[in-house]
Amino acid sequence: MSTRPRSTRPSVGITEVARHAGVSPGTVSNVLNRPERVAEATRARVEAAIAELDYVRNSSGSSLRSGRSGSVGLLVLDVTNPFFTEVARGVEDEAAGAGLAVVLLNSAEAQDRQRRNVRLLAEQRAAGAVVMPVDDDLSDLLWLSHQGTSWVALDRGDVAEDVGCSVSVDNHAGGLAAGRHLIGLGHERVTFLTGPFAIEQVRRRHQGLLDAFTESGMDPGAHVRVVEQPLLNPQQGERAVDAVLAGGPRQRPQAVFCANDQLALGLMKGLGRRGLRVPDDISVVGYDNVDLADLVHPGLTTVAQPKYDLGRAAMRLLRSELDDPGHRHERVLFTPELVVRGSTAAYRS
Repeated sequence: MSTRPRSTRPSVGITEVARHAGVSPGTVSNVLNRPERVAEATRARVEAAIAELDYVRNSSGSSLRSGRSGSVGLLVLDVTNPFFTEVARGVEDEAAGAGLAVVLLNSAEAQDRQRRNVRLLAEQRAAGAVVMPVDDDLSDLLWLSHQGTSWVALDRGDVAEDVGCSVSVDNHAGGLAAGRHLIGLGHERVTFLTGPFAIEQVRRRHQGLLDAFTESGMDPGAHVRVVEQPLLNPQQGERAVDAVLAGGPRQRPQAVFCANDQLALGLMKGLGRRGLRVPDDISVVGYDNVDLADLVHPGLTTVAQPKYDLGRAAMRLLRSELDDPGHRHERVLFTPELVVRGSTAAYRS
């Protein structure tokens, strides 16, 4: 049985559309890019020719002429973290209103990966980028600025307004709320389980926890212990169980405040495998309020971040910088909210 090769049709160009509509190629270009400059009757004739010929515009060609593409980059710390799913949805919904496509990139919490992805965005002439930096070093973002690529820092509240736009959540307030909650339940030995302190959000959440003890009249140095992990994922949370429980039953924390939900969920799994019950033996608090936090048993008490709004606000600032010659950099700060579920309870000696 013989098969016939599929027929291929040469792609239709702007010249063919112009000939079919009886106008110049420049008029077709105006219809595609600046339709308000073309008379309504002429525009309708060109649009009809586009439809009849099934013309598809060459966006790569137009990007070469304009100097930028129709895409923006979204560079996140960990693409497997469901926190970023909602952030990405907010970015994409806002970008869609401007006809921009979003390219998702993953730094895997590594500086070298971030640098490679930033350079890739510049090489591809991305219109701009929303970036969650892996640490305090903003040199990659400053390099992007020198290449003429606009950016917005996501979840970073310490970016100066003369440097660039930023959207973040008050992480100190989140840590303070978690600490007050645990202290109110009678917990005086608290472990802060975290990823690298090079991450600004981690440091601010920790400081909020310390300040909660200070305002309660307790020395945070005597009541708060830190267990630091290389990454902020469930595997690291589960592996941290030995360090969290170090020192035996008398030194065991009454509660653990985790720098994100991923660590908290992993820790709860590890504690269960050790025969320890949450919250009867140890209370656990997370941070982010990912969807899974309400699906596990017991439900995870956590500090909720407005994830979707974070992404949408970041993309709104980026659109402003791309479209408004008079754009001025802004810092947008959201307030987190403590969500109490079943993973925390009053301390019982």
